[in-house]
Amino acid sequence: MPQILSKPVDRRALLANGGTLLAAWLGCKSILAPCRAAAEDGPVAVPLSSLRPHAPRAVPDMRFADGTGAVRTPADWRGRIVVLNLWATWCQPCVAEMPALAALARHAAPGGDIAVLPVSVDHGGAATVRRFYAAHGVAGLPVLCDPQMAIPAALHEDGVPVTLVLDRKGREILRIGGPVLWDAPDVPALLRRMAG
Repeated sequence: MPQILSKPVDRRALLANGGTLLAAWLGCKSILAPCRAAAEDGPVAVPLSSLRPHAPRAVPDMRFADGTGAVRTPADWRGRIVVLNLWATWCQPCVAEMPALAALARHAAPGGDIAVLPVSVDHGGAATVRRFYAAHGVAGLPVLCDPQMAIPAALHEDGVPVTLVLDRKGREILRIGGPVLWDAPDVPALLRRMAG
């Protein structure tokens, strides 16, 4: 197998060079191992209980648009635990993860102490997210978009899904590359424990 297949994929370069179908099929960071799992066995979501938070650290400036076009930042949810998920409609593991994120949002209840923020990096923006939600029966999640992919660039991430868990002060305490079993019954309690 050629050595180049073991290198990470630069999504922006791949998409700019007409690799939309390949990126849609791969839907992950590396062409070799993670994509083989996604293509042959479906995405492998990990339980949150298997992950350990790190020391709180500041996050870079992260701006995204809501469904009305208003600019939002994670600071708008300060005081709550934030699950900020970067995803795309063409990413197969992201698509598979959406129902679990919606379930977490339902369990956390609107206005509760946990905010689930799925930020789409699709170039089509809010219209693309709304169509996806309607086609897949996704309810209870806000429409949030970063079509210029500024957040992945600020985080030095080149693939999706990527999820950041922010504590009540807006500091990153966990970063996850890949899907998570967000709909497990113990997830809200685990997030509260991680956030302190």
